[in-house]
Amino acid sequence: MTPAPPPPNDDELPPPPSDMAEETNHYPGIKIKKSGTFATLRRAVTIFEKDLRTMAKHGLISSVVLLIFLALIFYIASYTMTFALTFEFGEGEDGMSIPGATENIPPIADAGAYGTRDAGETVALDASGSTDNAEIVYYIWSFRDSERDIELYGEIVQYTFMAAGTYNINLVVVDSSWNMDEDETTITVMSTGTDNESPISNPASVSDINAGSVASFDGSGSYDDVGVINYTWTFYDYRDIALYGVSPEYRFQNAGSYWVSLTVRDASGNIGQNGFNVNVAQTGFEDYNQPEARISTDELINQGDTVTLDATESWDDREIVAYTWYVKQNATTMVYTGETAIFTADHWGPYDVTLVVRDAAGNAGSEETMIIALPLGIDVDAIPWTATPFGQDVSFNLLTFAYGAALLASVIYIGGLFAKGFAHEIQKGTLKILFFGPISVTTMIFSKILYPIVVGPIFIFPLVLISLSPFDQSANDILMITLVSYILAVLTMVSAAYGSCLIYFGAKRMVLKPTVVSRMFMYFSLMGTMTVFEWLSFLFDQWFKTSYWGDLYLSHGSTIAIFSPFHQGGVLLSNMMTGSEKVPDWGVFIIPVLLIVLGVLASRKLYPDLFTRE
Repeated sequence: MTPAPPPPNDDELPPPPSDMAEETNHYPGIKIKKSGTFATLRRAVTIFEKDLRTMAKHGLISSVVLLIFLALIFYIASYTMTFALTFEFGEGEDGMSIPGATENIPPIADAGAYGTRDAGETVALDASGSTDNAEIVYYIWSFRDSERDIELYGEIVQYTFMAAGTYNINLVVVDSSWNMDEDETTITVMSTGTDNESPISNPASVSDINAGSVASFDGSGSYDDVGVINYTWTFYDYRDIALYGVSPEYRFQNAGSYWVSLTVRDASGNIGQNGFNVNVAQTGFEDYNQPEARISTDELINQGDTVTLDATESWDDREIVAYTWYVKQNATTMVYTGETAIFTADHWGPYDVTLVVRDAAGNAGSEETMIIALPLGIDVDAIPWTATPFGQDVSFNLLTFAYGAALLASVIYIGGLFAKGFAHEIQKGTLKILFFGPISVTTMIFSKILYPIVVGPIFIFPLVLISLSPFDQSANDILMITLVSYILAVLTMVSAAYGSCLIYFGAKRMVLKPTVVSRMFMYFSLMGTMTVFEWLSFLFDQWFKTSYWGDLYLSHGSTIAIFSPFHQGGVLLSNMMTGSEKVPDWGVFIIPVLLIVLGVLASRKLYPDLFTRE
């Protein structure tokens, strides 16, 4: 086989075509397409779209768990607050919660002084000396007279004290915010003339009778050295019964045992008392089961409202034959019959309602309730946003509580989801590339803050609605509070995140991550609100047994608070929802705006080709 010839030397190669060099001169130069701000935003959105699904996958489960946990904690806190923001009217089963507190300064009750009065004299009980910073809406006088509980309502009331003795009179005053105070006074009623000898009460006993029968009372055995001029028979038959005269009669419709007391009085006001039992048995029906009375009605109304009393849910094993309603307001008792009854609450104050249901055998069952007629102008359906906890000296009301819950939810979710995006980049190992590669810090931050801004409301708004549901407030009001909280949380996060660019620009390296700066800024803004600062100072003083923190709040609280964007949001909400007419310091928002602008400029300085490169 003939070997291949060796390659020729370089100097033996033919020269290049003469036109090749000329053709190279005809190729145009490469043109670079100029791009602006919108190209940068498009790149940021691209990063956001690329990472959204992955970050949502990493953060969705933890966000849902956090939503459930916070909803439970916030709901318990709100439910507890409802007790602090309502006034308990009455005690035990008859008590009820009345909303409407708007301040926490109690009134000062003054029952007056009355000294010694004569028997039979009418006394004007005067509470006009009572004072309050707002308005007193209830004056309640209570005392006992001849085995009877007397309650009178009003600033000035009159009562005739017929029987000699000492009367301890209690006055309770309640203002429009349900703060209360009480005072006591004593009236000594002296017998008139020179007769100081008490008469003797000697009523004749009454034999056992059947339900529906009439009992005849006889007090003729009573006597006095001068003469008995008044016979008062008192007992309780599902209401206070008072009969007068020597021999009155009364039909006992309801089976049971009754203690009947006879009070006799002479002309000088001296009294004597004695009593006996009256036993009322069922009629001939072999029925010993009591019916069950059930009342359905509105317990909170306004003065002048029409009230419907409904007993249709009452029950008996046989048949209910009679429905009797006793409605007591002040010293007046109104009686109604029928399965339903209607009355008009002409006066403000409590109405004690007793329903008695009776079967054919005379067995009776009863239920009691209290209806509160509030003065006109007080909302009976909702706790006002200005409602304050009872007994608290700190400036805290329902609006600040709701705003605080919305702020906390916004800060937790906005800051948490912001951190989740960065944590994901750390896990992927791309953080270094994003910060030090050919991409702007501003672009990277913008792409990551889109995640909490877009996803955060999905969790924040339902959380606040659930948390504040015990207050039964308008959903529009709650959404307004949440919207302000959300916007301010976003503003503080964005400004702090871009502010970290300034740190990066000055130190030439990322000393503090944007997530750290952002959350620090949000937490300090949260603590800078007047309410939080005041509560923290209160807790610190209780903890350290000092007054230092309280003094610090009083001296510098308002100065510190003006630097908090969150506090300015609270002032804005107070103006919108309560008409407080406080002036927000809009200059506070210059700082966040400057941080954003300077942060963008710092990033552009670090990467001058940012706006000229696709």
